[in-house]
Amino acid sequence: MASNKLKINDIARLAGVSATTVSHIFNKRDKKYRISPLTRQRVLSIAQQYSNQSHIRRYLIKANSTNTVGVIVPDMSNSFFSMFLYHLESSFRHKNIQLLITCSHYNREVEVKVAQNLVERKVDAMIVVTSLDSDKFYADINQNTPVLFFDRYLKNTKLPFITSEASQSVAKLIEPYAKQFDEFYFIGCDIGLTSIQARLEGFKQGLENAGLVVNPDWLVSDVYCPDKGYDLLKNVHKKLGRLPKAIFTPSCNLLQEVLNYLVAVNADPKQVCLCSYDYNIYFDYSYYPIDAIAQDFENMANACVNMIYNLLNFEELKCSALFIEPKIKRHR
Repeated sequence: MASNKLKINDIARLAGVSATTVSHIFNKRDKKYRISPLTRQRVLSIAQQYSNQSHIRRYLIKANSTNTVGVIVPDMSNSFFSMFLYHLESSFRHKNIQLLITCSHYNREVEVKVAQNLVERKVDAMIVVTSLDSDKFYADINQNTPVLFFDRYLKNTKLPFITSEASQSVAKLIEPYAKQFDEFYFIGCDIGLTSIQARLEGFKQGLENAGLVVNPDWLVSDVYCPDKGYDLLKNVHKKLGRLPKAIFTPSCNLLQEVLNYLVAVNADPKQVCLCSYDYNIYFDYSYYPIDAIAQDFENMANACVNMIYNLLNFEELKCSALFIEPKIKRHR
């Protein structure tokens, strides 16, 4: 070989087959053209010896693809994730790719374990809603299996991610109501997550735009666990001796828990103004009017499919950080 860079013709010569045969194997057309498993294995074994060359490694990944994509979400009962998965599965199915969906239950150790299991199952790529603090674990996986962060991303990460825009939309959501009240409470959890941070920043900006100075006592948060939103509002209610005049929750599950508390104390809908990030169609029929940010599930799912498709085909990404514009749904 005149060059250190191995070419398809070189592999064909070493394997004793034609370059066309090698190309069919690398592009998963060996069954279509009735190439024997032994020939396929011989070609791939030779290519494996040169897998330190990036283009050969790409050939091997494509040849060994399983047409499966692994997905890790923290909570399948969360309406946002369930709706996203619905659209994601439909979009991938149209490309003959099957999803392997797993759940981390907001547990970092579980997340690492299920990610390792997906790698062992040889998924072609992974879409992850992560709870980890660093991208090192996924950066290592990304060397052989493309990883796409969704919803939550890690600061300064070099891995691609797709999420909804939050800061400007949340500011627009609450500003009209912040002008009407002398207090506005943020009932949230896991504010260290980038997605929640962006929503908190938008909340503060909305108050500032309305001329309302943020009181640190209004920012109520903790580590998430089931019913945490219920407990946080209960504590605020006890401390104030009344319900807050206005509440913003940064996620739908927290809002549901806040609603559970309002129902438990038989609160009058006129007592409290509710705003939230994440929208559910049931809000249209809620006893308590709720203004919410509606994320574009279908657009986000299609963007994930397109980005994964580009990664699997080794195409350069036009943008590795994509923020999808949400919509505001008002019920007042």
